[in-house]
Amino acid sequence: MIDQTLRQGRWLALPLLCLGLAGCGSGSSSSAGNTALNVIMFQSTTPPPADQLPKDDEEDPLICPDVIVSDGGAAIRAQSGQDSSGLRYQISISNVARQCTAIGNGSFRLKVGVEGRVLLGPAGSPGNYGATLVTTVTRANNVVGKRSARVGAAIPSGQSGADFTHVEDGIVVPAGKGDVEIFVGLGGGGAAAPARRRR
Repeated sequence: MIDQTLRQGRWLALPLLCLGLAGCGSGSSSSAGNTALNVIMFQSTTPPPADQLPKDDEEDPLICPDVIVSDGGAAIRAQSGQDSSGLRYQISISNVARQCTAIGNGSFRLKVGVEGRVLLGPAGSPGNYGATLVTTVTRANNVVGKRSARVGAAIPSGQSGADFTHVEDGIVVPAGKGDVEIFVGLGGGGAAAPARRRR
């Protein structure tokens, strides 16, 4: 059974840009600034043009569902005090993408890309910061695929933030009735071996 967070995420999700990828229903292109995600997803700085994408089966068209950021899963923060001066770090999702590839008999293979950023707050220090990214795929509210991965970045001395990119590949969505939905969300944040401040 899908948990309450994912149910709420359907209606309260933070709207994020979804790139136009192979197998998607639309031919929209990505915006500038998504170069890292495009390189990992397509081995190119830009997605393929719409006229070079695989053609859908006219009798059973493949519609690639949008990625939804689950309610409360767009960012995590760590505080050492109550006000903003006590913020140690924040890890957030800044961009999402997806690609669907038909594999026959109504099934398809799914690739989900997430781009994010780790930012140090006033109370933060250099180090390695990470969180658990959970990707859940449902059909008619039944979970058909779930993956979790550690994401994050190392922030060296003298820098205030760093980007990260993660691609979850090979999720097979079986044929069936009902809408397919893709949810991503962050949780389980924490710092590993923070570096000492330089004097």
